[in-house]
Amino acid sequence: MKISILVVVVLLFAARPAPAAPDAEAVSALAQLRGQAGSVLVAPPPPPAAPAPTDWSGYRKQIEAAAGALDAGRNTIHFLVDGQAADALKNDVSRAWSSIHIEVFQWQGDADGLAFARALAAKAALGVRVRVLLDQYGTDPDDPQIAALLKVLRGGGVQVLVRPAPFLDGHLDHRKVVVIDGAVGFAGGMNIGGRYQAQWHDQLSEIRGPAVADLQRAFLAQWRALGGTVDADENLFPAPAAQPGGYETLVVAHEGGGKDKNIKKAYLDAFAGAQRLIRVADPYLVDADIIAGLEAAARRGVKVQIIEPRLNDQKIVQGAARAYYPGLIAAGVEVYEYQPRMAHEKVAVVDDEWTTFGSSNLDARSLADNDELNIVAFGAGLADDVESVLFEPDLKNSARVFGYDPSLGQVLERSVSWLLERKTPEPTAL
Repeated sequence: MKISILVVVVLLFAARPAPAAPDAEAVSALAQLRGQAGSVLVAPPPPPAAPAPTDWSGYRKQIEAAAGALDAGRNTIHFLVDGQAADALKNDVSRAWSSIHIEVFQWQGDADGLAFARALAAKAALGVRVRVLLDQYGTDPDDPQIAALLKVLRGGGVQVLVRPAPFLDGHLDHRKVVVIDGAVGFAGGMNIGGRYQAQWHDQLSEIRGPAVADLQRAFLAQWRALGGTVDADENLFPAPAAQPGGYETLVVAHEGGGKDKNIKKAYLDAFAGAQRLIRVADPYLVDADIIAGLEAAARRGVKVQIIEPRLNDQKIVQGAARAYYPGLIAAGVEVYEYQPRMAHEKVAVVDDEWTTFGSSNLDARSLADNDELNIVAFGAGLADDVESVLFEPDLKNSARVFGYDPSLGQVLERSVSWLLERKTPEPTAL
């Protein structure tokens, strides 16, 4: 989508809505940040005093209470990227014996997408209850390839519901959740399809333990909201196997349409309490409060590194993100651009203790409009895994940005990115 400077200026002065005030739940995290999200041309405020060491136990309780997230106990989490993630999903699906539930934004109708559909149809033929929940915007049934894909699924006995795309509204079902036999779960940013996996860098992680029940509940809530049903005799919530060596985990679901700020609050509170290190990988990093949180942490001495893609499918959002580079760099944030291909993962670590991954981007559409789901987990072991599997390799394949002079168009794109994300989403936005 190509927007002229004239159109952007008209949008800026004629259509830009007043910024929403933070809700009461986010006030504590945002109070110290609001004054630092303005123009990069304004001199930065003096560094705030470093907060007390983060009480992650208190953080968990606060997020549970404010965001409605349940403490899902200890879970085994295998953090997986790219082909490893796709292979693990296929292997677990092949072993399913009771039920398979899949909620995904985009399912491509190419050879890989059709092969996976046939594998699910084969499972349904064996008596496994297979349910698939798609979003019309991401997986359009009017596309001939998608129509052929849906024919394979439904013809093979798979129950499929497609969430209608709302007219002139950015509220999409953007979640990526899989639950197998009520015992194995997957969450992350990865969609389904060969073209997607070949051209994009992404993440989908395997989870075992009590958190799987929360993933199941999240799926069923979406399923039933569209009129889907389940049979009374199904055991969708088997007793979870003990995971004594696992990680304390929260499943943080966000309901779009501006109904909550659960995931945004989880990020902001973690950034506000960071002591040593913040690393963030996200392709659409344009939320002003998130940017301010990163800058505030860097100014008080936290090492902050962000990774964005050099090749971004969303040119307008990329321009808006780059317009934030001068302020981030001035605050001491290390800015990197991943070189090989489109990096689509949404992952962060704080102080080698706090880790999040899931479907939510750090832009207005994800944090306000979309239905999203993230995992928040605690423990040095998982943070180390994420560092070694994702951040260290990606940093080696990234170029650091030491200085950046945004164009006038990029500054204007930054100014109206909130409006553009909400009202004119691109068909390729995943």
